[in-house]
Amino acid sequence: QQQMQHGIGLGMQSNIAAETAALICEMTGVERVAFSNTGTEAIMAAVRIARSRTKRQKIALFSGSYHGTFDGILARTGEEAGIAQPLSLGTPSGMVEDVIVLTYGAEESLEIIAAHADDLAAVLVEPVQSRKPDLQPQEL
Repeated sequence: QQQMQHGIGLGMQSNIAAETAALICEMTGVERVAFSNTGTEAIMAAVRIARSRTKRQKIALFSGSYHGTFDGILARTGEEAGIAQPLSLGTPSGMVEDVIVLTYGAEESLEIIAAHADDLAAVLVEPVQSRKPDLQPQEL
């Protein structure tokens, strides 16, 4: 109630963001904390940072995973091997030309990641896919 009296903050930083981040670091032991308004914005920032730091453009993700609604990750396996296609109408093909779509849990996917390691800025993974929660590959 006390915070609501100060109004609702919009944007990525509020006057208590630094204090909150410090508390999260203290509680969890992580070095850094970042805040975002939405998961889509978080993914967009993560991909941008990865590309900036690595100086690489390609990202890999797994079919069936959900990472938000950013056009740059809305990709599906194309008809031509290795060529991603937009997942939805209205997403230009150029938005996903640097995306590699893999099959989650397939040994072949690890081989593709290894083969493209020098070109990949990031690999996006949803460990337990929200669309397929029973798909949880693991070594026995």
